[in-house]
Amino acid sequence: MDILRGHCQEIPDVRSKVVRVFLSSTFSDTLAERDSLIDTVFPKLKDYCREKYGLEFQYADMRWGIQNESSNNHSEVQTCLHEIEMCKKYSVATNFIVLLSHRYGSRPTPATIRATLFDLLFPIIRSDLNDNNDAQLLSQWYQLDTNRIPAVYVLRSISSILPKIESSNTKEMKQAEKEWKIINNRIRNCLRQAATKCFEQNQITQDEYDDFFISITEKEIVKGILTTSDANQRTLCFLREIENIHEHLFDSKISKYIDMCHSKTGELIIDSEAENLLQNLKKSRIPSKLQSSNIFSYQVHWTSNGINRHDHATYIAQFNNDFYHAVKQQIDQCVKSRILFDSDPLQHEILEHAIQCKTYVNKFHGRIDILNQFKEYVMNENENRFCIAYGDSGFGKTSLLAKIAIDVLKWWSNRSVSVILRFLGTTPQSSTMYKTLLSISQQICQLYNLSMDTYSDILQLRYQLETNLFLKIPENEYLLIVIDSIDQLESDAYDCQWLPKLFPKNIKCIVSTLPEHGGILASLKSLIGYYRLEIKQIQHLLILIPSFESSTVEIIYNDWLQLKQRSLTHEQRTFIRQWMEEQTKIVPLLMKLMFDILCTWHSYDTIDNQLKTCRTVDDCIRYLFNHLQTKHNSVLFRRALCYMTACRSGISQNELEDVLSLDDDVLKSIFEHYIPPIQRLPGILWTRIRNDLDEYLTEKEIDDSSVIYWYHRRFIDVVNKEYLSQLDETEKEIIFGNMIDLYNETWKEKNKPFKIDNPKLIDKYHLIESNGEIPGNRLITSQPIEFINVNGKIQYNKRKLNELPQFLCKLSPNLAIPIVVTEVFFNYSFM
Repeated sequence: MDILRGHCQEIPDVRSKVVRVFLSSTFSDTLAERDSLIDTVFPKLKDYCREKYGLEFQYADMRWGIQNESSNNHSEVQTCLHEIEMCKKYSVATNFIVLLSHRYGSRPTPATIRATLFDLLFPIIRSDLNDNNDAQLLSQWYQLDTNRIPAVYVLRSISSILPKIESSNTKEMKQAEKEWKIINNRIRNCLRQAATKCFEQNQITQDEYDDFFISITEKEIVKGILTTSDANQRTLCFLREIENIHEHLFDSKISKYIDMCHSKTGELIIDSEAENLLQNLKKSRIPSKLQSSNIFSYQVHWTSNGINRHDHATYIAQFNNDFYHAVKQQIDQCVKSRILFDSDPLQHEILEHAIQCKTYVNKFHGRIDILNQFKEYVMNENENRFCIAYGDSGFGKTSLLAKIAIDVLKWWSNRSVSVILRFLGTTPQSSTMYKTLLSISQQICQLYNLSMDTYSDILQLRYQLETNLFLKIPENEYLLIVIDSIDQLESDAYDCQWLPKLFPKNIKCIVSTLPEHGGILASLKSLIGYYRLEIKQIQHLLILIPSFESSTVEIIYNDWLQLKQRSLTHEQRTFIRQWMEEQTKIVPLLMKLMFDILCTWHSYDTIDNQLKTCRTVDDCIRYLFNHLQTKHNSVLFRRALCYMTACRSGISQNELEDVLSLDDDVLKSIFEHYIPPIQRLPGILWTRIRNDLDEYLTEKEIDDSSVIYWYHRRFIDVVNKEYLSQLDETEKEIIFGNMIDLYNETWKEKNKPFKIDNPKLIDKYHLIESNGEIPGNRLITSQPIEFINVNGKIQYNKRKLNELPQFLCKLSPNLAIPIVVTEVFFNYSFM
């Protein structure tokens, strides 16, 4: 009932329709299993989830498809742990699975070390380990960052000292990688020795000590299983034992399957420290948390080719079968034990807007004076007209209205209060004013147990509200109706004749719009009597959302920095102060963008000259995009933004990874030095981009699917202007053609040829005879027009029905017409 009444505080942050599984493993020894999952098991789970429950199955394997586990900026641990958080947050069933064998896994050098801890370690390294000049090496690679509170020493990016690590020349890159491996081992070893001395003298805690020794995989298991309350319902463990592996330590491939190190005499031996940590994890820590039915164990034999799908076909088949049925069982149990979503479309709609409300409120800060103006309107029982919030794009109207929807419960704390909230254009049911007014009427009827007629004309719906439904709401029940962003609708709604002019004293209504868009504001003003009444009679109904004063920004930034446990240098603070003073309009979105940028600054960073030239929200968004396409693969970044923004209301995670995997230009830009056995986008590449854009993306339900989209329209406008509108005809055909191929199942269970142009790769993979062509299956998720759900009813694929036609319209006629004729006009299931 709280959701129906618009009380958003107790609802979940997301209304998820995904099963999102983090697959944890070590880097090199489970390739056979992970390849088999990707091309055999995961497609079956995707089909099962979609057809039985209308859910999307997603997986996150942060080590598949990449050559090197470490990243230039040492973010791999943070990326993996954050992804586990996302899987826990969004998955409605299984969220974490670990595969373990004889490798304990990578134990990376810490990306950051708390300054007080570093100051304990450094004197020991300088005095006791001086033979190798390790202290000098440490000083070269770690820099003090006082912008973090408490201060930390930050491990510099590899390319800042070894720039050839990013070289397109394979030989130069390999040489730089070899140099980094030597340097990394020296840094890690001296830190461990110093940490051991400090721990023995009780100068550091167990957790601080462990951070230098435990692997990424163990950190993942701690977060995914060991600290999780519902581990037995949502996590699984698969253990593989290789019989007599210790008898094969001199085989050429053994180091990929067990942790090895060199003895003091230079002999290659088992890393006993890593093995002890692994055995503790497998035999003690995991079994203490997971019941035996969640742990699967296998015995396999060793071959000179290691563990592979050919020599170990029986084992792989059994593993696949166990994995599929174990995950399927958890999905069935979790879905049955909770209500995933109400079959009532109205409940669905209300919940979607309530979740968005919580998201917007989290981005709200300050504006007490503006809030008080709205409070005065809401508390004024003599006012029976609606109130108008207006201001330019990016001024924070939506967040402000979301805040009002929450705070009204405090303003009317001694009364029975309901809130009806619609963020127009954010859901299919709020995409037209007729659908919105209909759903508002239906919500009123459910709230107050009323009946209504469903008219096909919007003016009749309005008349029914004014003369019937509003009047039947009990006088002791108070209702606030919030309608945000009228400008997001089509122009037929801009005259606002659908909006009731007068309301009973226990009902208040707030609407918002841009000030200069289609004459909306003038229409609203006319309805409240602006052109015939004295200004004092209507001024309290017209609330301008202004820009911020530069002095206010500094106060807000100080609060935000405190929340983030960050600081700025004097030079950085001076720059921000001067930059804000130079702005003609300081809007919340501009403040947010600049704050996110300054949160990436270290105390030793200089101000980027490019940033100094930014003057508008769009400038800051372009600056962000330029920075990220330099940081990430440029082709991948641009294409990902194009695909996401070209869809009407966003794109699902699976759809985005699928269409990027269909894009040969993307794959060629990624696979410069190697070709994975399955021609798909390595998931970690999009995950890194998504994490950097996380503050500006929202995940919502559209067309019965969870989709990712921009949380503010300015990002949509910039992508359209900077990327989509700049595409030439060839690029348009590629991008729109790939989207059509995705929804049209062009490559379903087929090999899409992948043409390699790089002569070195052609030679390396012996592709001369095939002219560099690889016939790879991209493993694209099926897109049927319809399927039978768990209740035996036909469920239509709304994503395909809504997106395929709009991309066909964007394609040139000679390419589009044959597809339209066969797949739309003469496809009776589609029609």
